[in-house]
Amino acid sequence: MIKKLHEELFQSIRGEAMLLGITASLDPAALVEAMIDGVDPQESPHWYDEVAQTLETWDDIDFGTRTFWLSIPLKASSPKEILQRHATVLRRKFHEALALPGMSPEAGLLETGLHSSKQALQNLPMMFRARPATPAEHVWLALHHQQRGLYMDESVGLQGHEKSLVEGQAQIIPEPWIDQGAQTDSKDENRDRIFRRRYIKVAAASEPSYQQVLAIRTMPLGGFEFPGGEWMSAIDQLDFPVDWVWRLQITGAREAKKQNAVNESRLADQYEQRTDETVTGSNADLDVHQRDLQLYQRALGRTEREVSIVPTVLLAVGGSSAEEATQYGKQIIEFYRGMEIGVDAPLPKLQEDLWWSMLIGTPTKPVVKEFSLPPTTSFDLSGAIPVSNNALGAERGIMLGINTTGGRRTPVLHDIEGAVLGNKSGCFAVVAELGAGKTVTLKKETMAVAKRGGRYLVIDKSATHEWVALAEAMEDIGIESTIIDLSNPRGSLDPLRVFGIEDGAAHVESLAAMLMNIAPSDELGIVLNETLNPIFLEQHGIDSLGKLVRFLQEDATDALQKKLGRTMQAFSKKKQGRVIFDETLPPLSSDSRGIVFCTYGLDLPTPDELQSEHLFRQLSLEKIYGRAMYALIARISHQICFQDDSDLALFMAAEAHHLTSNPQGLEIVNSFLREGRKAKAVLGMDSHDPVEFGPKRGLIPFRILMRHTDEEEAKKGLTYLGLDPQDEELVEKVRGFSPQQPDGKVILGREGECLIVDQSGNHGEMQVTLPAHKAHAKAILTTPEPAHAGK
Repeated sequence: MIKKLHEELFQSIRGEAMLLGITASLDPAALVEAMIDGVDPQESPHWYDEVAQTLETWDDIDFGTRTFWLSIPLKASSPKEILQRHATVLRRKFHEALALPGMSPEAGLLETGLHSSKQALQNLPMMFRARPATPAEHVWLALHHQQRGLYMDESVGLQGHEKSLVEGQAQIIPEPWIDQGAQTDSKDENRDRIFRRRYIKVAAASEPSYQQVLAIRTMPLGGFEFPGGEWMSAIDQLDFPVDWVWRLQITGAREAKKQNAVNESRLADQYEQRTDETVTGSNADLDVHQRDLQLYQRALGRTEREVSIVPTVLLAVGGSSAEEATQYGKQIIEFYRGMEIGVDAPLPKLQEDLWWSMLIGTPTKPVVKEFSLPPTTSFDLSGAIPVSNNALGAERGIMLGINTTGGRRTPVLHDIEGAVLGNKSGCFAVVAELGAGKTVTLKKETMAVAKRGGRYLVIDKSATHEWVALAEAMEDIGIESTIIDLSNPRGSLDPLRVFGIEDGAAHVESLAAMLMNIAPSDELGIVLNETLNPIFLEQHGIDSLGKLVRFLQEDATDALQKKLGRTMQAFSKKKQGRVIFDETLPPLSSDSRGIVFCTYGLDLPTPDELQSEHLFRQLSLEKIYGRAMYALIARISHQICFQDDSDLALFMAAEAHHLTSNPQGLEIVNSFLREGRKAKAVLGMDSHDPVEFGPKRGLIPFRILMRHTDEEEAKKGLTYLGLDPQDEELVEKVRGFSPQQPDGKVILGREGECLIVDQSGNHGEMQVTLPAHKAHAKAILTTPEPAHAGK
C-alpha cells in the first residue's frame, strides 16, 4: 500500500520537483498537551501531577521526528505571465541595487500563483495529507539548514496534532556565510589540504555549523526487492539526525520512450563500430547499457501513468565541529556500503553548491545533474519509501513508552478512550514469557486509566497478590479500591446482594447451572429457572444466596428444589464458598473505582479435563467451584464495565488462559472484543501464547510482543503481530529483548523492550517506561511475598 502511494505521488508530478526529509526536535510542551488533552484537571489532578513529573524525566532524552516537504515550481500559464515574472525579478534587483524599499509581486501574479499551487496540491494523493507550508515554517526550514547539528531550531509539535509545525517563529532569514573547507579555522599555509576538508562551515547564528553534504552516486546493479529494500527510510536507523533532499526531474513515459529511441539508435551505432569481442572493456559496457535500456523501456510500459524520473539524492549532516560532521559522514558511507549503495562526499566547492541546492527555491545548479542517478521509474523509485516515519501510537493519551524503531526517539501514546470514542475497539494484549514485562505493562496501563478518571477491574491469580500494591497506591491518591480475596474475603460477590434481585438472579442461575452441570432445558434446569424468577424470589423474601440455600433446604416442598439446595449447601461449606454464601460480609460496591479479585487458591480444570467428557464428569468439587467462580467474576466484571457508557472501564485479565479456557469466560472476552466500544468498556490481557486470547483474538487492535527466548514461541508472537515469523533477524530480536543476567534481573536500561502493532496498524519497536511518580513506579514493580490461602 505505501509503495503504491509513493508511485501515485511521483506520477502526479511533472517537471522539476524537490522532496525533502528534514529532522526536527519535538517540543516537550506539545507532548505534555497531548498527554492531558481531554482530561479535566479538577477531576483528575493526579494525572496532571504524573505528566508534570514525566516532563522532568525528558531532560536526558532528545525526542525527534522527521518532517517532509515537497517543492514544485509553478508553471506560467502564458507567455505574458512569463514576461511579468521576469519583469518583477528585474525590478526587485534594481531596487536592491539602489537600496530602495522592497517591493511585492503584482496582485495578479500572486493570484495566479495561488491558483496554480492549489491545483498542484489537489493532484497529490490525499493519503499524504499535504498542506501549504506557512511563512513561519519556511523561516524554520531556512534556519535549520543554517544551524544543522547545533540543536538551535525551534522544536516542532507532534505530527498530526498541530496544524503548524512551529508557531511564533521570527520572520527573518539571515544571509549565511559559507566557508569551503572551513579555511578560516586553519593556520596551515599548505592550501592543498583543502581537498581533504570535504565539509563546509556555515555561519549565520552565534555559533557556526560544520556540515557535510553527501551524494548517492551508485546503486546496486540488480536494484532492490520490496519489501526489504527501503533504502531511503532506512536512514532513520542511524542514531544521529540526517537530512536528505531529492531533486527530481520527472517526465511522462511517452517523452521518455522517445528519448529511449534516440539512445537506442546511438547504441546501435556503437555496436556497429566496435572492433573486438573481448569479454571486458567497452564491448561489455555496451551490453550492460543495452540490458539497462531494455529493462528501463519495459518498466516504462508497465502502466499508462508511469513516469521517468532522474533523481539526485543528497544527504546532509552537521555538528559543532568539523570532526563531528565528517564522522557522521563516514558512518553514512559505511551504512550504505552494506546495502551496495555508493555515497560520496564531494570537494569543498561542490559541497557549497550542493548545500545551496538543498534549499527550497534555489534553481537547479549544473552540479546537481552531475550527481544525478540513471533514469528510473516511479515503480522502482517508490520502493525506497522516502516519505515515511517510524511513528507509533496515537496523537494523544497515555505515554506507554519510547519508540526505539529508529535513531530518533519519540514517545508512544496509547489513547484507549479515544479509540472507543472513535467507534473502534480499545482492547489490547501483551505476549511474552515469564519475567519479560507483561504484568508491568498491564499495571502501567491500569494506573494511567485510573489517574485519568477511568475505573479498573483485575483478576489476580498470582500467589503474591501482585496487583494489591497497585490498588493500595491508588488509594493513597484518593482512588477508591476494593480487594476481594476469595481465600480470605472481606466482601461478598453474591450477585443477589451486589446487583439486587432483578439483575442478580441471572448471574446466580448461570453460577448454579455450572456448579451442578445442568442444561437450561433439563428438568432440573427448568426448576432452577423457576426458582430464580425475580418474582418468586421477592415473594419468598430471598435476597441473598444464603437465604436461597436455606429456603431450598427448609421450606421447599419440591424434591428437585431440595436437590438444588443440597448441592449448593455442599459448595457453601468449601473454604472459598464464603465469598458468595456468607451474609455477614458486605456486598461488593459496583461503584468502586478499582476492584481486584484475588483468585489464588481456586483450583481450575485443565484443558484436557474440559475437552474430555469422561474426565469432565470426574472433576472434583474444588475444580467445579473454581471454574464457576471464574465465570461469575467475569460476568460481574462485564456488567460493571458495561453499566455506564459515559465511564471508561478497563477489565484486566492477567494470565488470560485462566479465563478463556472456560467457555463462559471466553464468551465474556468475546463480548468485550465485539461490543466493548459501545459502552466504553476495554479488555486488557496477557499470555505467553496468543492462542490463549481466544478465537476472536484478531479483533484486538493494539498488540505488544515482549521477550520470548523460545524460538517457536517467538515465531507465534510475530505471526500474531502480522510480521514474518520466518524473518530470522526479527526472531532473534524478540529472543534478545530485555536480556537477563545470571541472577534473573534484566540488564539495566534494557527493561521493557518489545515490538508493537498500534491502533492504526503501524509496527515498530518500543521500550515500555515506568510511571514518573517514584512511589507508583515502585508499586508497579513490587512483588510481595507469596500469599498463602486462608491466611
